[in-house]
Amino acid sequence: MRIAIFILLTAIANIAIADLPKNISHSQGDFKLCAKERVSKLWFDIVDVGIYYQDCDSAQHVFDDQTKLLRFAYLREVEGHQFTEGAVEYLQENLTSDDLNACSKPFEAINSVYKNVSSGDYYDLYLFENEGLKLYLNDQHLHDMDNTDCHSKYLYVWFGEETMDSQFNDLANKLRP
Repeated sequence: MRIAIFILLTAIANIAIADLPKNISHSQGDFKLCAKERVSKLWFDIVDVGIYYQDCDSAQHVFDDQTKLLRFAYLREVEGHQFTEGAVEYLQENLTSDDLNACSKPFEAINSVYKNVSSGDYYDLYLFENEGLKLYLNDQHLHDMDNTDCHSKYLYVWFGEETMDSQFNDLANKLRP
């Protein structure tokens, strides 16, 4: 009986598939999935993360200033305050005090809009080369960060030397030509 329950639970756990389509359309163009990674903690799958570019061959590194999309497709519940706390912590760990001072208002503004998510929800973070960041939750627009001096720096939340998880850096390394 225990084996049957284990097999059933394993099958249910493996059904959790995040929404990382090969192509995503936005009013400013189409984006192609260039790299993806599943982020897990212990035995729990948390989120599938995809990096999209309009042209994958042009991708140099996650910190290049090209237009790109990061999709975070969640496989379980995460509370909004956890996003905010993590963003604040890793920006402080990874950026210089000058960068933090210059970008504190735009960072505070974007960090204040994170909401609770459940399995199947997804955040889209668009970085537009000459416009800044646009954050969406399940295609609902949440925030614009118009400061283009800070938009790439915000990616240090996930891709800095100090990171929430090494799987984010694994993802960034998949973009290298």
